[in-house]
Amino acid sequence: MERIKLLDVARGLAIIGTLGTNIWIFGSSGYSVDLDETDISRIGSYISKFSDYLTNGKFLGLLTIMFGIGMQLKYASFQNRGLPWFKLYLWSMILLFLDGVLHFIFVFEFDVLMSYSLTGILVAFIIQRSERVMKICMFVAASIHLFHQVIEGFLMDKIMTTQLARTLFPNNPYANISANRSSIAEQAALIRQENQLLEISGFSWWEQVVYRLEHFWVLRSEAIMILPMNVFLFLLGVFLVRKGLLKMDEHGIRLQNRLLWIGLGIGIPLNALSLFSVHFIVLDRYVFAPVLSLGYLGLVFLIARHQKFVKAQHYISNVGKMALTCYIAQNIIASFLFYNWGLGLSNHYSQPLIHASWLGITLFMIGFSTLWLRKYKQGPVETIWRKLGNIPVKRHLQKLT
Repeated sequence: MERIKLLDVARGLAIIGTLGTNIWIFGSSGYSVDLDETDISRIGSYISKFSDYLTNGKFLGLLTIMFGIGMQLKYASFQNRGLPWFKLYLWSMILLFLDGVLHFIFVFEFDVLMSYSLTGILVAFIIQRSERVMKICMFVAASIHLFHQVIEGFLMDKIMTTQLARTLFPNNPYANISANRSSIAEQAALIRQENQLLEISGFSWWEQVVYRLEHFWVLRSEAIMILPMNVFLFLLGVFLVRKGLLKMDEHGIRLQNRLLWIGLGIGIPLNALSLFSVHFIVLDRYVFAPVLSLGYLGLVFLIARHQKFVKAQHYISNVGKMALTCYIAQNIIASFLFYNWGLGLSNHYSQPLIHASWLGITLFMIGFSTLWLRKYKQGPVETIWRKLGNIPVKRHLQKLT
């Protein structure tokens, strides 16, 4: 199946942007918001808030949509080659799940691969059904997700005491937020003081491994919580391809522009709500962010069509071609930089340092992927995953011959 460079650009941008959120988890020992606005200038605080506005949940949403787009392309390829879809794709998702388990245990407790693999299994079954069934599944998934987020995001802050919220939602770090706290910085400090699950930076590497295993279900609560959202966004990606998003004809360009204007026009003001009220913090990441993700995708199409920033597109597409390798690598590097078993930079919390770390890791990923792809067609993790993933395909073809 021939690669589409534009999709590699979008995928690479999603990987780099996801790091823009995760770097705060590493740098602030557990949560991606301002911890102390007094340690930097007001300008630095504004930069931090703007950075969070651009990245928090937006690139995760983009990455999720891209996964659905990739799934539809692979499904079409399997159909054209006469290969049994679900049985063969299931093996790929099992491999991704195992990859996610290893990544979660040994690297990063906020791994998203496990959630993607489970979502992939569900959606791989659904996309074989009629369009009507797919739309029903999207509606059900969106309804479940929205209901859950409204309950946790609004009712928990407005009509529940903090203690009751902790009782009803023990796995949600937002349950430690008091509605009486006026600033995000104060709330984040409260989280740090009262939720030990978010403070493992001081552990040795092996203590972190043991800790993740002992608190497996608690630390995986977000991965489970976002399953309905993932199902919706995967299927949205599937529908976008089927409706002609990737075609550079009049219809395709119209659809691309629609994504751009709807995504930015609705997404920008929606995501700005969290800047003015703490009650929108949960909805910002899990409900509003995917809307802006669509705008980001439309923007990628616009830039590609007009051939702007060609060199930047090339370098970012290299990250996209090695998305799995770069996703794992960026978390390993960030762990080494910020955790105590490495350089322990989280002990010297500084927003400029966190921004500089994001930039440094990003440049490393761009440089590494560019050099690697000069000699090899795929990244190292992609090569292993593809070889293992092709085992049942080869066996099936051998049976046919």
